[in-house]
Amino acid sequence: MFGEGALLEDGGRRSASIHCVTPVHAIRVSKEYFDKYVASSDPELNLTLRERDRHRKRDRAKNLLRLQSNLKDISLNNGEALFSCGDEGDTLYILEEGKLDVKAKSGDTMFSIYPGDICGEHSLIMGKPRNATAVCASDTCVVHEMSAKDFFSLYNSSSTVKKSLREVCMRRDFVKALVLKTGKQFDVTHLREAFDSADLDRTGKLNLEELEKLLYVLDPSIDAKLTKEILETLDLDSSGTVKWEEFRQIFSTGIGG
Repeated sequence: MFGEGALLEDGGRRSASIHCVTPVHAIRVSKEYFDKYVASSDPELNLTLRERDRHRKRDRAKNLLRLQSNLKDISLNNGEALFSCGDEGDTLYILEEGKLDVKAKSGDTMFSIYPGDICGEHSLIMGKPRNATAVCASDTCVVHEMSAKDFFSLYNSSSTVKKSLREVCMRRDFVKALVLKTGKQFDVTHLREAFDSADLDRTGKLNLEELEKLLYVLDPSIDAKLTKEILETLDLDSSGTVKWEEFRQIFSTGIGG
């Protein structure tokens, strides 16, 4: 299935073009029928479709970054740091080979980055020093380095690309805050424990106030506007809160970015 992203919102617009490279047989589904189907299905389907659409857009944004010219190759050996917490950050990195561990200031691993993914986006998007350390966790690592100028040229070229890359950044900051809160590496096998650590009133959903308290652990200077934007990256059904079902949908296969 493809093209459902534009049907999920009233007045939705296509964010990409589809061209046939071989003969295909496709079935066209109208928005009216699509809406009826989703409304009559399990509520989880709506969340699944919304997160799938966001995931595709994030992947497209990352692929566009990988296709850019003027990338500088950097090789690292096991244990070498790509950047350290507190460093000024004016470059983005795209992992080509190996594995990178993203570590807190304490040295504890928060999550890992795998080939095809990006890291270092926080400093560029937020305009702040690095809030984590990235270390090569395989025998060797090969990364592509992108300058701030080249990054922002692409970042500002499309509202969809910009929104997707901000979503990557903000969801990762949310995960970093959870790790600092729990003192444990983010693990998809312990999602409920991670969620409950932020769900202070035990309602099964995170509100803006709870999110603000969680993010304070990562960045005491975070403001209300940014907190609200981070909530929106997690609030798949636009209810104003992050329900456990949304949290599970987003993070069941990784760090959600």
